[in-house]
Amino acid sequence: MKDLLKILSLALVCVLLLGSVGMAQPVQLQYWTPFTGPDGAYMERMVQQFNEEHAGEIEVELFILPGGADYITKLALAIRTGAPPGVVILSPNDYFRFLDNLTSWTASDLADYGLDVGDFNENIIDSVIRDGRIYAIPLGTYCLGLYYNIDHLAAAGLEQRAPENREEFLEYVRKLTLDKDGDRTIDQWGWYSFGGWQFRVLWQWYTLLFQNGGSLLTEDGTRSAFFSPEGIEALQFYVDLIHKENVAPKDPADPEEAFRVGLLSLHVNGPWMINLFREQPDLNWAVAPVPVLGEERMVWGDAHIMCIPKQSPEMTEAAITLAKWLSDNSIEWAKAGQVPVRKSIVESEEFAALTEQFEFAKQLSYVRFLPHTERLAEIESVLLEYMDAAYLGDMDPEEALDYAAEEVDDILRRR
Repeated sequence: MKDLLKILSLALVCVLLLGSVGMAQPVQLQYWTPFTGPDGAYMERMVQQFNEEHAGEIEVELFILPGGADYITKLALAIRTGAPPGVVILSPNDYFRFLDNLTSWTASDLADYGLDVGDFNENIIDSVIRDGRIYAIPLGTYCLGLYYNIDHLAAAGLEQRAPENREEFLEYVRKLTLDKDGDRTIDQWGWYSFGGWQFRVLWQWYTLLFQNGGSLLTEDGTRSAFFSPEGIEALQFYVDLIHKENVAPKDPADPEEAFRVGLLSLHVNGPWMINLFREQPDLNWAVAPVPVLGEERMVWGDAHIMCIPKQSPEMTEAAITLAKWLSDNSIEWAKAGQVPVRKSIVESEEFAALTEQFEFAKQLSYVRFLPHTERLAEIESVLLEYMDAAYLGDMDPEEALDYAAEEVDDILRRR
């Protein structure tokens, strides 16, 4: 009888042990993103698929938070209180603030996890390397492209392709600006220099500044560098389109909406507009790389990079598993109107079928990021104020950038 009780007891212990193993809880992982636009729904589906494939091992909770200064403040607080997210999406202009708190790797380290650094576009991966250490895994990038109305080009007798240089661009906008009914009011504009989303206006100026060989700040980041022949010429070009060429309206207006409804022929914007313009009935459009309006091919850009704050080995392992999976499956992210940075994906037939994203990807090696500075929001606020004055004709471009440079230098002295 005693032997039977021993056997039953041992059997019960085994059952309990097996049950406890079967009931082991998956690693709970927070994933923070600023994808508050339509791209957020794509990321939700990707996370759902990841959770299904890793059921019982890792469970990811996706947080979609408004980007900007509040996003950075919340991350800093989470890190300081010892409760950071497992993975957080940052930009190359933000991650450097958290270097001491981020996991970093060598190329060999990432190879151990199945990530080949050589498969990432060199221009993009270089943006997350400091002192030989890799501080993030790039998910995708975004930059400006030139959207154009094909029907407008055909009606104007132009080739049904985007202009590729300054001479062609000026020819296009002149022929595309029309008073169709002879009432001395423009019914179709070739271009809008300002209006709508203010940051897009900055990005188009950055692009020409960079194409001209100019910089926003000095190399050490202590002073402004845009009050220069390169910066002045870039702003003068866009101002002249309004006040000299008369191919852009004198008052600010929303170019996204004007292009969507067929009132605007050429428009620079990011890949996030792809799906919106696709939804517009009877809008016959295409997108191409930004033309070379300056001396060399260059385009303003930014990126979504996956950073992993320092945490327990178990959490770190789960975080890297998620980041690798998202990178491996970034063709799905591309469908949200994004540009993947893995060569194997960009060169695939599946990506080539995403016609508009494929055009943006042609610029991957020419994307230029803004310099690292914690005062960027203040700097851009100053630039917007004085650039608006130039566009409205209240200041000439040289005067506007001179005043802006003085204020930016003062901001940088106070850092």
